[in-house]
Amino acid sequence: MIGTAEEAHTTRKEQFMKRILLFTAGLTVLAVGVFGQGEADYQNWMKTVGATSGSLRKNLEAKNAEAASADAKKLQDAFQQVHDFWHKKNVDDAMKFAMNASDGFRQVAEQASAGKFDDAAASLKKASASCGACHAVHRGKASDGSWKIK
Repeated sequence: MIGTAEEAHTTRKEQFMKRILLFTAGLTVLAVGVFGQGEADYQNWMKTVGATSGSLRKNLEAKNAEAASADAKKLQDAFQQVHDFWHKKNVDDAMKFAMNASDGFRQVAEQASAGKFDDAAASLKKASASCGACHAVHRGKASDGSWKIK
C-alpha cells in the first residue's frame, strides 16, 4: 500500500505540474497575441497619420476650414491612441511626444475652424515636430527597409 500511495502522490504532482505548465503556456500565448495586436494597431495609426497629415496640409493651403478641421481632429484622436499605447509600455518621453502632438492637432482644428489658416499652419508645424522627435528616438529601420518600433 505504501508504494501505491507514493505513486498516487507522484501522479497528482505530475498532473499539477502539467496544469501549471499549460496555464503558463496559455498566458504566454495570450500576452504575445495582445502585444502583437498592439503593434499592428500602432502601425495602422502611423499609416493613418501619414495620409491624414498630407490631406491636412492640402486642406490648409486650400483654406478649406471644414476638411482641415476634420483632418486635425482625426490626428488628435490618433495621437491619443498612440499616447495610450506608450502609456501601457511606461515610456514617458513617447507619451509626452504623443500628448504634445494631440494637443497641437487640437489647436490646428480650432484655428482652422476659425479661419486662422496661418496660425493653423504654424501649429501643424509644431505638432509635426513632436512626431519627428518621437521618430528619432523610437523608430528604426529594419533590414528589409520597413520601419519598426524601438
